[in-house]
Amino acid sequence: MNQDQIDKVDHLKWAIKSRTKNQEGALVLLELFYEYGEQWKTLKWSRAAQELLSVSFSLWRAAFLADKTAKRVDVFADGVEFLEKVIEDNSISYVQDKKCNEWTFNYYTRNARSALETLHRYWPEIAPKYEGKKRNPTQRWDYCQELLDKVVLNFAAEARRLKDARSLVESRKATRSASKMRRKKVRAITLASRENEN
Repeated sequence: MNQDQIDKVDHLKWAIKSRTKNQEGALVLLELFYEYGEQWKTLKWSRAAQELLSVSFSLWRAAFLADKTAKRVDVFADGVEFLEKVIEDNSISYVQDKKCNEWTFNYYTRNARSALETLHRYWPEIAPKYEGKKRNPTQRWDYCQELLDKVVLNFAAEARRLKDARSLVESRKATRSASKMRRKKVRAITLASRENEN
């Protein structure tokens, strides 16, 4: 194998490993949506669900687009070509994403970053702050996926905590209600007993 082929194989190994990691994370997110469905339907949590899905999808798509030079001139050229295809064909598919990966990879990872930053703005205790610094394409992808995985685990812990708190409140309500019913019965028996004595 020549150096280009070795580089290609190395990138494909990274891409497959990364796509697998993303898919595993997406599955954890789906389970979280299923298990705590009512929580995710609330206004604030629904907004978070949209951002989490956005990050997950963007990284899924970007994983096979990270094999790029990251040179500004190439990014611009691919951006122009992509725009031409949108205008000419009124359609974009993975083929165009791949062909214009200098630009599309940036698009998807910026979308992931933006969603992560939005999550941090609204959920700072759950979503760590995105630390902006210079990273090569695969490092940028890895960093976003790592943040996504942390955020999903933190949302899972918060969803469990809220569910446990609701269960505790409901349990206390049921205990108070049962106690109230017992007092009513005792009162009724006491009153009936007094009436019988008279």
